[in-house]
Amino acid sequence: MSGSNSRVVLITGGSEGIGAACVDLFARMGWRVAALALPSDGFEEIAGPAILPMAGDICDECVRKMAVERTMERFGAIDVLINNAGVGLYAAPSDASIPLTKRIFDVNVFAPLALAQLAIPVMRRQARGTIVNVGSVGGRAALPWCVSYSASKFAVHSINDSMRRELRRDGIHVMKVCPGIVATKFRENVLAGIAPPEVSAIQRVVTPQEVAAAIARGIELKKRTVYVPWVARLFMATEVCAPWLMDWYVDTKWRKRE
Repeated sequence: MSGSNSRVVLITGGSEGIGAACVDLFARMGWRVAALALPSDGFEEIAGPAILPMAGDICDECVRKMAVERTMERFGAIDVLINNAGVGLYAAPSDASIPLTKRIFDVNVFAPLALAQLAIPVMRRQARGTIVNVGSVGGRAALPWCVSYSASKFAVHSINDSMRRELRRDGIHVMKVCPGIVATKFRENVLAGIAPPEVSAIQRVVTPQEVAAAIARGIELKKRTVYVPWVARLFMATEVCAPWLMDWYVDTKWRKRE
């Protein structure tokens, strides 16, 4: 993409999955990349002249401030913030752990909002910028096997749309991304629970690289919402236009056994 060499992107959850795919793609596109993630083997080894890895918990206020400050010190700008870090929890509304649900909201909702609040003044001074918030199709269609995750992504979508309407006057674009099931280690890293067998058996998944490519295209085209894959748009439309059909679909995937 032309003119991208001077651009700087800050990516959370950059050590694996969608985040790692974004780090790789934007680096290959010639962007300068700052990546924040929990400490993990090999993460620091991605460091290079145009790649700044930073280890820490995004829920820690000091870590968030460090990420923004070090990015500015190293690269002098933040053109794009990709709020990608997130975590899951498999549990039904009737038995979801409240402490774990609070942790889900800390990671998926409050931390990205707080990080955006640190990046917004930078982007206002620059008179440009893009904030990308990674949501989920589960943030439009409430799923009974992961109520806490779905609720957190509903919140992300709401925050995203409110932020977009606030910041458009400042020349800051805000975009949400709604992936379907992505081939990552998401299920292995949930705080608790396991996916229903019928859900685990779903084969229609996309790769992290496909999501990263869709994010990059969305940034260039200034899209409001990016759906990956395209069928995710149909899935979410069904919830709005034919909730009875969504109920039937969910029933085929959710066979809770006492």
